[in-house]
Amino acid sequence: MSTTVTFAGNLAEAPELLYTRENKPFVSCRVLVNRRVQNDEGEWVNDEPTAHNVKIFGSAATHVHDSCGSGDPIVVHGLERTESWPDKETGEKRTKDVVIVDNRFGEVGVSLKYVSARIERAARPARAS
Repeated sequence: MSTTVTFAGNLAEAPELLYTRENKPFVSCRVLVNRRVQNDEGEWVNDEPTAHNVKIFGSAATHVHDSCGSGDPIVVHGLERTESWPDKETGEKRTKDVVIVDNRFGEVGVSLKYVSARIERAARPARAS
């Protein structure tokens, strides 16, 4: 079972374009979401940021890689999944939550809350016959 999530935040680092074993492009990145809260004196302060692990696949991955950099504001809509693997040293099971965005489900885009952007259409990939 998967949970759909949507959030806006900032890229923690410049997205690095990687490839799966099937030679399909993907970006693995962290998105930091900052909240403003009022302290006991009534002043607005930044709360601790929440880090979300995000994996973006397909054409969206190449667009994010080509268009976004560290600190850029983005909006993510995808499926939250839990990944697991054995620890290399201890063999213990490790897990982490990851938000998956791919061509079948999910979207990623630039947040225009505090920035402006010019939209440039990308060429659509050719459909397989």
